[in-house]
Amino acid sequence: MKKAILATDLSKASDLLMECVPQFKAMGIEHITLFHAATISFNYMEYSGYSMMVHIEARMINMRNKIREQGIQSEIVLKEGLPSQEIIDFAALHPDALIIMGSKGSGFAKRNLIGSTTLRVIQQSQSPVLMIRIKYLGQNALGEETCDLETRDLLSHGLLLTDFSQNSGLAFNYLKTNLAPHFEQLSLLHVQDTVALRHHDKETLARFNQIDRGRLEKMAEEIRDAAKNPVNKVLVEGAIVPEIMREVKLNLVSLIIMGTHGRAHFSDIVLGSTVYPVIQLVESNCLLIPLKQE
Repeated sequence: MKKAILATDLSKASDLLMECVPQFKAMGIEHITLFHAATISFNYMEYSGYSMMVHIEARMINMRNKIREQGIQSEIVLKEGLPSQEIIDFAALHPDALIIMGSKGSGFAKRNLIGSTTLRVIQQSQSPVLMIRIKYLGQNALGEETCDLETRDLLSHGLLLTDFSQNSGLAFNYLKTNLAPHFEQLSLLHVQDTVALRHHDKETLARFNQIDRGRLEKMAEEIRDAAKNPVNKVLVEGAIVPEIMREVKLNLVSLIIMGTHGRAHFSDIVLGSTVYPVIQLVESNCLLIPLKQE
């Protein structure tokens, strides 16, 4: 993971991603492509006397120079069209690059839901997406909406969500290959879904838990040499999303790593039943690893 595409809509929310550049470097990223897709034609900007094009170029050049000052190579790419689709198309041409996006865009609102552009990219991209959580702070004295990063330290505590499926196995391999050495603390979490297993007796549930503890131990052993510190193994029972939210809050998780997946021929637009509420509700940055479809 040496290359990244940092998508920006030049809003106050996406400008906050620049504060994470040192963290991107610590993750091993050596080259960042600053990507902006304008919904207004560049020809219109240039020939109508509209100053937007000059403004966009100046902002992008300033951001590129700040990234270079951090010792990371950087370039600028400007496109016209629907931002989410332009990001997806550009990432398809650079399959070795990580997509970095904020959880809010130009449509920043009070509710705790991620922006439509970020959601569509997560749904359809075949590249890993790093979603940086941005929180709403309310209005300032001038009546302007304000926001901030949920955390500026992406690497303090990484949490891999696993259900032992092929998708979570891909996320585990990505973690082991690219990120494990960089975390100060690393945990593997499996939630035994008591809602789905409510018809089983206690003896059967105990047997399931024993099997899953063995799976977690095997994963921890496999990643132990790559991780800087001991790997925590967490097995809890309950409703999946509330238990994830509780673990994130109690243990100050800075980055959740998980696989995404769809359903049958709708796989390009439907996220897994756990992934969608996690990225919408859990107050942590998220790294989403897609299951590439043939």
